Amino acid sequence: MPNRLIHETSPYLLQHANNPVNWYPYGNEAIEEAKRRNCPIIISIGYSACHWCHVMEHESFSVPDVAEVMNQLFVCVKVDREERPDVDQIYLNAVQLLHGQGGWPLNCFAMPDGRPFWGGTYFRPEQWTDILRQLSDMYQNNYVEILAQAERIHSGIKGMGIIDAPASDISTDITAVEDAYNQLALRFDKSLGGTIGAPKFPMPSLWQFVLNYHFISQSPKALAQLQLTLDKMAMGGVYDQVAGGFARYSTDTEWKVPHFEKMLYDNAQLTVLYANAFRATGVIFYVEILKGILQFINAELTSTEGAFYAALDADSEGKEGQFYIWKREEINELLPEYADLLSRYWGVGKEGHWEADHNILLRPNTDEQFALIEHLSTEELRQLVKMSKKVLLNYRNLRVRPNLDDKIIVSWNAMMIKGFVAGAFATSDEALKETALKAARFLDDNMISTDGKITRTWKNGKARINGFLDDYAFTADAFISLYQLTFDESWLLRAKQLIDYTINEFSQESTPLFWFVPQSNDDPNINNLSRLLETTDGVEPSGNSVMAWVMLAIGNYFEDQTYIDRSKNMCNYIQKNMVAYPAYHANWATITAAHVNGIDLVTITGTEAVTYATQLYRRFRPFLLLAAAYNKSSIPVFKNKFRSDHSTMIYKCRNHTCEAPVEKIEDISL
Repeated sequence: MPNRLIHETSPYLLQHANNPVNWYPYGNEAIEEAKRRNCPIIISIGYSACHWCHVMEHESFSVPDVAEVMNQLFVCVKVDREERPDVDQIYLNAVQLLHGQGGWPLNCFAMPDGRPFWGGTYFRPEQWTDILRQLSDMYQNNYVEILAQAERIHSGIKGMGIIDAPASDISTDITAVEDAYNQLALRFDKSLGGTIGAPKFPMPSLWQFVLNYHFISQSPKALAQLQLTLDKMAMGGVYDQVAGGFARYSTDTEWKVPHFEKMLYDNAQLTVLYANAFRATGVIFYVEILKGILQFINAELTSTEGAFYAALDADSEGKEGQFYIWKREEINELLPEYADLLSRYWGVGKEGHWEADHNILLRPNTDEQFALIEHLSTEELRQLVKMSKKVLLNYRNLRVRPNLDDKIIVSWNAMMIKGFVAGAFATSDEALKETALKAARFLDDNMISTDGKITRTWKNGKARINGFLDDYAFTADAFISLYQLTFDESWLLRAKQLIDYTINEFSQESTPLFWFVPQSNDDPNINNLSRLLETTDGVEPSGNSVMAWVMLAIGNYFEDQTYIDRSKNMCNYIQKNMVAYPAYHANWATITAAHVNGIDLVTITGTEAVTYATQLYRRFRPFLLLAAAYNKSSIPVFKNKFRSDHSTMIYKCRNHTCEAPVEKIEDISL
């Protein structure tokens, strides 16, 4: 018989719905049952694309004898970390306090009220059953000790949300930005790109900061390290050389062997990074990669409604990466005339060799280098590779496909909308703009109420779970970027509404920062455990750092210094951590750089307003905001800037002070 998870919509939870474990979804029912039975709770957390989550599900949670022990001694709770990042963060913090690190699957043991007292990640079956019995025995016979441990961990989790107020004389200046960059540069891998060591994660926020730092400093070393990283990632096995799109990370130092799952949030941010790198450098290779990412998104992660799915699994046929790897014999059979040449191109049998007789396709040389070695023109090579990719992709699509996590997450969709906007800026492709608009309309129509309240996930026509800070911040950011692409003011007004809603619902009382969950959170268990404050930029930027950016932008558009001051105060609160740990505060470094550099707001009115504004965005200018309108606008920045004859006027403003207007783009300096 299926367990309670059969009524959930999360693909990850549904993967466990037929386990013999009597799983509960996270919520009051499980808490009350644990209190009634006076037994501890297992909080088991993962996500659908997680390889080791699948392994533990197969080895332990699907085994009746193991399930019997779990059911007898514990109340068992399953959590999709992508649906409930608030729950995940509490128990991840607990495991990090206990062991110094954490990951998924995350298995935490808690008191009946949810307070964690012990936990870990993946356990082998024999380990798991031993731990179950030991911890249950300790709970029954050493309750006072277990309770004391839970109280210590609970206090530790609460302490992780405390950030000391900055010194009264702190200033936001270029020194802090330079110090953050210099500290970050100590970890640069100067031969393989990225940062030193393995595994290697793409970390788009980090490399976006490096690009932005180059913009304000003109440091050739910063640009060289960025380009090395972008080149090595795109030529490695972490990038799908056949269909486009990036895997979550590389397990080695060379970007060769990926952890094969493909996540929406990675590909969304990498689209923006490659688009911006192209606009900054003019390197055509970066356009090729961003187009490859977006082709993958369109083909694999786009719903019929126009929104974007969460992820593709790492596994198929029970094996990690099985869908993506190749034998030399397959290349010979599919491309007999060019097999030797293309095997050298993709490193088959040499650089790309993986396990047994399998290969991960990668590119040991650039197209220009390979064409020279093989006495081909670059164009001949590219046409051959293009044809060959189609053949390989058609063949690969006959294989058993990885599972799709088809839930729609607001914050990740917002990042992907921004990715399509960035692609449209870089390529002037109208289709990319329309894709971004279709997705944004879906969110606006189905997941955001008229008063600005967001529901986080959507699946099978059903929206559920109150939105978190990330959902509000990233969506406001996406809507501001959409305004700058379309100059449809409804997106800018909607962004401001989301920001104001966030200020009302998420503000922390003693700092300018924001809580992760709203004040009106309807889950008392979370509030009782800890009200989370998340400020670190990881594989995704923190909701707080994105809020600092959107408030800076909206303060300029609406000429409201209140937003700008709060943004600056947020950066001041984080500055000490930003300088000490820049790899975990890279987006904060970008926002601090924006305050230091200053925001250029160019307002264009009249008949050529949109045409001129579009021209300005062809080059990369990270701290430029554009406003364009023909003859009327409700946005304060347009006040007194229209001419009665609709002639085009261009105003460059900074700190609410505008230079004399000009009539031609070439007459303004940026």
